[in-house]
Amino acid sequence: MGTSDELWHLVEARRDDGTPAMFRIRDLEPRPELPTIFVVEISYPVTGLSRLPDAKSYRRLSQFEEQWLLPACAALDWTFVAAKTEDGSFFLYLYGRSDPMAMIEKLSPFDGGMGFFDEHDPNWEEYEALKQLVVLANAMPAEPQAAKTRRKKSQTSAKTRSPPTRKLPPKRKAKPTATKRTAR
Repeated sequence: MGTSDELWHLVEARRDDGTPAMFRIRDLEPRPELPTIFVVEISYPVTGLSRLPDAKSYRRLSQFEEQWLLPACAALDWTFVAAKTEDGSFFLYLYGRSDPMAMIEKLSPFDGGMGFFDEHDPNWEEYEALKQLVVLANAMPAEPQAAKTRRKKSQTSAKTRSPPTRKLPPKRKAKPTATKRTAR
């Protein structure tokens, strides 16, 4: 994942169809001098209902990051900014300025079935969209507090409840919906 002094946010989310997605998003300032986003897709076998990877798949990803991705980023001056895990694939997000073909040449020997995508993104718009998941996750109450609130409301009798004083506007749906707080 990088050095221990870096801050990474862990966010659990769900797609519109309910499929879980896990994100690791690095906390850093965008670097406009790195105008190209590069995404690596590595497939993993889906064995459970959650469609998330098993321990063996996570170990394989960790090996790829430590032994292949981070050394390639250092050699080619790319920055690893995020990872997404969902529905049979890991997606690793990088930003850089050099030719993406050089990165493909360094990474593809790990697994010939990997997918690659690159696009010009000088304003780091994709990264900003990922960071919005962190903002949404931080805005949500911690899970234990939510459970306490639900218990407290269900224990209140109908006689002691007061009617709402005003109608609140409907909440805006976020895509995907973040459900966990950040972690280091």
